[in-house]
Amino acid sequence: MKTERAKEILLQLLKIPSPSGQEDRIMLHIMEFLHRLNYDVHIESDGEIIDLVVNPEAELFYEVHVDTIPIRAQPFVRGNIVYGTGASDIKGGAAAILLMLENLRREGKELNVGIVFVSDEEHGGRGSALFMERYKPKMAVVLEPTDLEVHIAHAGNIEAYFEVDGKEAHGACPESGLNAIEETYKMLEEMKNLEPFKRKGKYFDPHIGIQELVCENPVYLIPALCKGRLEARLLPDQEVEDILDLLDPIFDEYTLKYEYTEIWDGYELEPDEEIVQLAKKAMEVTDIDEFGGMRSWTDAINFMYNGTRTIVFGPGNLDISHTKNEHIDVRDVVTASEFLKALNEIYGKGE
Repeated sequence: MKTERAKEILLQLLKIPSPSGQEDRIMLHIMEFLHRLNYDVHIESDGEIIDLVVNPEAELFYEVHVDTIPIRAQPFVRGNIVYGTGASDIKGGAAAILLMLENLRREGKELNVGIVFVSDEEHGGRGSALFMERYKPKMAVVLEPTDLEVHIAHAGNIEAYFEVDGKEAHGACPESGLNAIEETYKMLEEMKNLEPFKRKGKYFDPHIGIQELVCENPVYLIPALCKGRLEARLLPDQEVEDILDLLDPIFDEYTLKYEYTEIWDGYELEPDEEIVQLAKKAMEVTDIDEFGGMRSWTDAINFMYNGTRTIVFGPGNLDISHTKNEHIDVRDVVTASEFLKALNEIYGKGE
């Protein structure tokens, strides 16, 4: 019964498109869902961003974003597998929270934690930033696709846009030109050979790579200009500023111009921290036994920067999120809901 109900809740969420900037309809759906369960809902907005908050005085919050990337796949079901943009990232997590709230009401149990549904995570993280301007919880669980691992570590990140300048020449005369594509890959190889990117990590390894590259070649030419976006994933203990000091000279050598568009340090929580210990007790109740580290930017960064000790957890798989094959097993949605419910009860008892 829980599996079928989880599937029903998730499909309702997936059938409402909610790319970043278009979250109004899904926020209205969630608010009506919560009102039917007799939960008070506080609307936080700055005129553009909308957040929905339940139990605002709580010191432990569950946070989930309801926006997605632009729609790449329509929802459909095969058995217990639900497909569609947002299924894994992270409407499956939103469904887990709604299922938990429904079951708490059915069982006559108290909601001891706060809940916040935020917008704009995929675009600029303004929903969580707005929440953290107005609320300062002590601890948080940010819902993201972690394959039901409890992530107590988080990657740092550097994103940069760049332009590599070459020299045009006829395509048959490479010795007379300077190939901007080849220069771009020389630049990347120098960066990959930097010592910080050769390290091994506890939960994941550092990485640097090009995620976008557009090179001009209107006719048969040696290309003279490449524009691209580079992304670096850092270990939790690697300082961003130290890495920038190594990247800057390479960018200066190869590029016409470059700009860092995102930079943040990662983190790792200590095993004896309260949120980690609470999560460990909930893991024992629900047979979840893996700790891990989040590889992507999440709202947890905004929470941690504002002093809220934060773990990341949820159903779904990060590897397939944002792809045309994005999907989730609703049985994992149920398991995630049971974990959140157990954590709510353990926290309420002060254990």
